Amino acid sequence: MTQNPFPVPAGKLIAYAIPGAQIDVKACLRPCRPKRDWMDAVPQKYIYRCVPLISANTQGWEIINPVDADVTWNGGETNLDVQVDAAQHPFAPQSHFGSGMATWYLPFLFRTPPDMGLIVTGPANHEHNDAVPLDAFVRTDWLPFPFTMNWRLTRKGRPVRFKAGEAICRVFPFPLTLLNETELEVHDLSDDPAFMAQVQDWNDRRQANVASASDAVGKWLDSGDKPTGEGAWSAAYVRRSSDKLKSFDAVQTVFKCAKPVDKRGA
Repeated sequence: MTQNPFPVPAGKLIAYAIPGAQIDVKACLRPCRPKRDWMDAVPQKYIYRCVPLISANTQGWEIINPVDADVTWNGGETNLDVQVDAAQHPFAPQSHFGSGMATWYLPFLFRTPPDMGLIVTGPANHEHNDAVPLDAFVRTDWLPFPFTMNWRLTRKGRPVRFKAGEAICRVFPFPLTLLNETELEVHDLSDDPAFMAQVQDWNDRRQANVASASDAVGKWLDSGDKPTGEGAWSAAYVRRSSDKLKSFDAVQTVFKCAKPVDKRGA
């Protein structure tokens, strides 16, 4: 493998626009967003109190589907068995691999610093009727050609709609050596009494919250008074368990990925 003579500096992620493509960066590339339509529909939107969920929602950058597309799979194995009905657009989905897969040729070629690759997924915690995103890990620290984003249909014989403006792909850098160099060990929790006491305290508070929520639902069924959620949720995860932890990481609940900066023509 030829080493890349122009490595990307640490802390940078570069997206080269595909030559000849008319790309509006603001319309097709953005930082991941915390909200989801299905989360908005949850009573009192209580799901937004789940900090790990929101953190995952905001990891990375999203690439946007450019046009409405209806993709239909007849159950066959070839690319001719997947029909794509969409307006003409250089980055509209296509049938390439067959077996129920729809493929987006993305408008960017990404580059990461040495020893960093790019995780390529669908948007986190995003629901899509009858289709699932296919995750990938790409060696963007040296790869000299673009990759594709693929979704696999799970329903045969009826069209699946991918709407214009919805996030179709998410990318974020990941260090190549982290997993290979990480050792996974199994211990007894009782070996760490202080940590075990914290775990028990968290468990007690969680059970109290569950009981409070169950009581509120029971009252709702009996009286018709819909729960407000007040007092039923703990902010312990946000605050963490120690007043000594004052750093940003101690209270971080979402990732704030930078907006893309368009350097073309600069």
